[in-house]
Amino acid sequence: MEIFRRILMPISSEFYSEGLIQRAAEFKRKFGGEVIAVYIVEEKTIRRMEEVSEPFLTEEQRKEMEKNIFEKSKEMAEIIFSKAEEYLQDFRREISIGEFSDVILEKMEKHGASCIMIGFEKDCMLKYRFLERVKIPVWVEIGKGENILGVCSNLAPNIKVPSFTIKFAEAMEKRPYLLYIIDTSEMVEVDENCVKKPCSMERLMEKAKEFKEKYEHIARIEIRKGGIEEEAANFADEINADVAIVGREMKKRGIFSKEFKKEMAEKIKHSLLFLN
Repeated sequence: MEIFRRILMPISSEFYSEGLIQRAAEFKRKFGGEVIAVYIVEEKTIRRMEEVSEPFLTEEQRKEMEKNIFEKSKEMAEIIFSKAEEYLQDFRREISIGEFSDVILEKMEKHGASCIMIGFEKDCMLKYRFLERVKIPVWVEIGKGENILGVCSNLAPNIKVPSFTIKFAEAMEKRPYLLYIIDTSEMVEVDENCVKKPCSMERLMEKAKEFKEKYEHIARIEIRKGGIEEEAANFADEINADVAIVGREMKKRGIFSKEFKKEMAEKIKHSLLFLN
């Protein structure tokens, strides 16, 4: 599939996800794309060391310390790259120093990435500023399951998610599910141009039924009322989703907001794909 043609896989010096490596290897085998692994030595780690050592070391000694930290980080990167080779053959590898999101954005442009794949750790999601800025799909590896779930709602155009969910499920030889959530906190419908207008519950139910009729011959459809994050998390658990696929989010929090994505990642115990 085109989105997995060139995968950028950032690996933080503060967190390593073996599941992420395994998933990237699976996509490379199945879709034949390229994987670029970038080990990122977090600048804040070096800054913390500098703050602690400043009263005791000269400037020359601090520079030597920074050099040693980077050398040790390179050794750790090589260990991780070697471990990755157990699952992932023939991948590009780079080592960078910098702020996590800044390095991702830089490498995304440099390599013309078609998708970003990251591991998940709850505390780390707080620093993922790039989630607001990228316009390519982002896969967050959280856990594996059996079925492919597409999350749709009255707050989204629902154009990309249904078609991609069905194609991806077919490629992965898994069953597709489409969850249509009527978000009761904002009684609106969103058209294909992302323009929203006030709507009655009766009209929203009609739209949901139209959606079901359109796709029920090729996917299992579920209609629910409530908050997007909660309903998606509950249904993903019920069907043991391998991934939940999310498109445009149109709440007042803003399109593609980092807060929404962070909430989704924290509540869903299954991998996420933000189509962006």
